[in-house]
Amino acid sequence: MSRVVEQYQRACHSLAGGVSSSTRLNRAVGHAMYFDRAAGCKLWDLDGKEYLDLCCSHGATLLGHGDPRVRQAVERALERGAACSYENEQHAELAELLCDVIPCLERVRFTGSGTEATMHCIRLARAYTGKQKLLKFEGNFHGYHDQVMFAIGTPADQLGPENHPSLYPGSTGIADGLKEQLIVVPYNRVDLLEQAFYDHGKELAAVIGEPIYYNAGCIIPSEEFIEALRDLTARHGVLLIFDEVLSAFRMGLGGAQEYLGVMPDLCTLGKAVGGGYPLSAFGGRQDIMDRLMPIGDCQHSGTYNGHPVVVAAALAAINAYREPGFYDHIHTIAKSLCDGLTALFARHGIAGRVQGLGARFGIYFGVDGEVRDYRDAVKHQREQMLRFIKAAIERGVYFHDYGGAACHHGFCAAMNANDVTDALRRLDLAFSRV
Repeated sequence: MSRVVEQYQRACHSLAGGVSSSTRLNRAVGHAMYFDRAAGCKLWDLDGKEYLDLCCSHGATLLGHGDPRVRQAVERALERGAACSYENEQHAELAELLCDVIPCLERVRFTGSGTEATMHCIRLARAYTGKQKLLKFEGNFHGYHDQVMFAIGTPADQLGPENHPSLYPGSTGIADGLKEQLIVVPYNRVDLLEQAFYDHGKELAAVIGEPIYYNAGCIIPSEEFIEALRDLTARHGVLLIFDEVLSAFRMGLGGAQEYLGVMPDLCTLGKAVGGGYPLSAFGGRQDIMDRLMPIGDCQHSGTYNGHPVVVAAALAAINAYREPGFYDHIHTIAKSLCDGLTALFARHGIAGRVQGLGARFGIYFGVDGEVRDYRDAVKHQREQMLRFIKAAIERGVYFHDYGGAACHHGFCAAMNANDVTDALRRLDLAFSRV
């Protein structure tokens, strides 16, 4: 028996579901994957099998696994004792760096996870505006706290009409009353966004959205939509929150807000900000952030906020992203990989579409036209995708299945042209099995 399967069976006796996180069960293979080591753009499982990694820690490992710059920074922090729950000079250094590279940041705070970052942003928006309701976009994912766990993975037959999307809960155990504070609008629909502001603008504390909708693969907002979003929130005194947990540093140093040329009031950062270590952050305008204690009256605290090891890792990672040519390389690899995948669909006569921006991309089986929102994404052929992922894993290319309507995939900066050629060669064989 494979050691990977054996370890999964062992884990099921002590870990609930055999995993430490629900989505780590890769449904394409029917069990969690267990990796022994990683280096650059490659992984090795417990059986010693090598994989080219097209998950990259769900986007957290942008530099590649075991990057020496990050590792050395972590080792130096450990040598100094890694005393957590105290401030040190690297906190201010990292905050200054983030305020320098992310356009909307005038002040910043550190958290552990993206879930915490969006939770605190929403509380802060309510404290600042004195209003309660939140507008989010259908399918956009903002973490696992209850108030945003609606309309994140709604089944196609439960969507409801476009002008009144279903508030389908993403989990059991969520209090029904939270729906009363939530307005949901389909992504990229200016007309429905305008109607929502006409109906609810006076009640809204904030709009939260993925400025590049990566959680459904890769969906880029239209210029009309993103401009309307900024204009409507500004005119109605509603705070605009860009959730850049997944999009930050993906296509450029300033994230999606720089790419789109739109400045939100607040934003969240996660995944790639920590260089593969568990750090997230939120921040924005000084007058809003000054509502946080100890200056203001809105609470944000935590023992592990800004742990010295992860702050050191983040400093090393972001300085690496600033190096000349970093994003030229990212975009070159992205074009080669996405163009190659598109060519494989055509070569094998399989209907499908690839959409990407920077280091993340989406693959949609059975879809020919542009994917513009969740309702387009949910039309893709999930069973065909699962067969493809299984065949890819068998041939040594690792994709992760998240169990939802669509998946985001990606690569790291350690990937080179030869790795892309190798990946496409292996995936050619995987396509032949679909």
